[in-house]
Amino acid sequence: MSNESLNEFMSSAINSHEEITIQSHDVIRLTKKTKYTDEIAEKAMNNEVIPFPNFKSFNLVEDKDWEYSDTEYGNSYQLYIHSLRFVNELLIKFEETNEIRYLMKAKNYIDSWIDYAVNNEGGSMVWYDHPTANRTQVILFYLFLSKGLVDNDYSLFGKLLEYHSTFLSKSGNYRRHNHGLMMDRSLMILGNVLKDETIFNIGYYRSIDTFWHSFSHQGFHLENSPEYHNMVTRMYKELETFLNRNQKSYGTVISGLLEQAENIKSIFIKPDGSIPAIGDSNRGKLIMNKKIENFVDYAGGLAVIQNEDVYMTFISGYSTLIHKHHDDLSITLFFKGMDFLVDSGKYSYARHPIRRYIKSTYAHSGLFINDENYKLQEENRFSRTVGTVHHFENEDYFIIKGKNETNAKVGLYRHLIFLKKENIIFIIDEVQADTKTEVVHNFNLSEEVEPSMVSDDVSKWVNCDVEVYLKCHTPGKKFNAIMGSKEKEPLRGVNSTAFNVAVETTQIECITEASDASSESVLFSISESYDDIIIDAFDGRKNLKVRTGENKYNINF
Repeated sequence: MSNESLNEFMSSAINSHEEITIQSHDVIRLTKKTKYTDEIAEKAMNNEVIPFPNFKSFNLVEDKDWEYSDTEYGNSYQLYIHSLRFVNELLIKFEETNEIRYLMKAKNYIDSWIDYAVNNEGGSMVWYDHPTANRTQVILFYLFLSKGLVDNDYSLFGKLLEYHSTFLSKSGNYRRHNHGLMMDRSLMILGNVLKDETIFNIGYYRSIDTFWHSFSHQGFHLENSPEYHNMVTRMYKELETFLNRNQKSYGTVISGLLEQAENIKSIFIKPDGSIPAIGDSNRGKLIMNKKIENFVDYAGGLAVIQNEDVYMTFISGYSTLIHKHHDDLSITLFFKGMDFLVDSGKYSYARHPIRRYIKSTYAHSGLFINDENYKLQEENRFSRTVGTVHHFENEDYFIIKGKNETNAKVGLYRHLIFLKKENIIFIIDEVQADTKTEVVHNFNLSEEVEPSMVSDDVSKWVNCDVEVYLKCHTPGKKFNAIMGSKEKEPLRGVNSTAFNVAVETTQIECITEASDASSESVLFSISESYDDIIIDAFDGRKNLKVRTGENKYNINF
């Protein structure tokens, strides 16, 4: 839809809306009050707009200012401007303080946006799934709060909301992921407000279809990001509450899976309450009780392996490309309260060299072909060319195997073996090659870690007063320390600590040179004391016999 078509619609629509009645049970606030609300609202009172928390601000005075963009943030900047998220903060402040100035300023911004949208063509984010859906919620929230306080032109707002519902209803504008759910949420609210059951049903039934597309049978969200698992689970639970207030429901099966999804959050959060920065996740925190139990989801490609001291994740497989990085066969490690191996995070959604690097194989602690980003494919949902092969657990150890067979001539396989009582992690990387190739075993350290080389095949990592050792037990291998660089290409060793914030770190790298028709297996361990580990036998593909202290383990994998 173009802004010109909005102009035509507003001129030609014949439906009369003398009044729009919005009940409290029809209001779903776009956001609740946060630590950012006061700053965003107060600056907005002075025409200084912060589109999203921690974003740079700009001055919004004239209609043309709605087109302001910032290359540092890419499309996200315009997306959040036209979501009217900052207007929502003004409304939250009015609701909290009952000071009419916040409400009137919100009205001024909404009136200004309507004038801009009707009379200007605008950019691609004016009519896009995410901002259109969120803007609908903000406008409805405003109409609810302003009832009896402001003389609104309900005929104009009615036409505007109808136009939003038309955009949100069109299948060509819809995608089955979190943006689609935002659209469905707004349609269900609009259906109630406009008293149009057809509009409500589009959102209701489409959101059910998207649910089954977006969650595994265990209740794990499939968009490759713990942060989005948290967000989408919360959205569905809010919608179930909304439906219940309107004497409707998603039913017992979906409600049950949502409870499982809530439980999974308590498993994948780290012991310090933070979200692992996997896929497009920032390092946010969740306030909830931590559960220490192992978890494997084959559809989502995530495994969490943990005890009281060790928290580790393993990525291998995916069912959608949404928020997916080239991170298969990668691990993270949080040990005794400290980060050691981390994924590089999100950084931003802009077309930026750091964003491009963050998504690449080099930004993760994985196994990959040098100078090659393997191809990500939607059909992996069914083909499982990349995936988790199997896992096994007993009282002594946990084993999991992943594969990446996207290259027809080079198969990559990784076993993780966690000795529970010893807090020792073994990594077995196997390369099956039909051609000469160079494979990288990469370890991306937290920026808080101080690394040093004990020898060619032993790297020491220290974070505060906790230290661990990475050792390669395969003869002839050696480690290289890669110093981080975020200023010159090719980028290496860059972690994103918040949106649009990047810091340099160190990576430890080991190279395997595979020849034609060869199979190479490399054995690594991560432990507190590598001198105590004695390898009695290792055949590379089936068996590992190991001693540590007085304990012996015969592990078939």
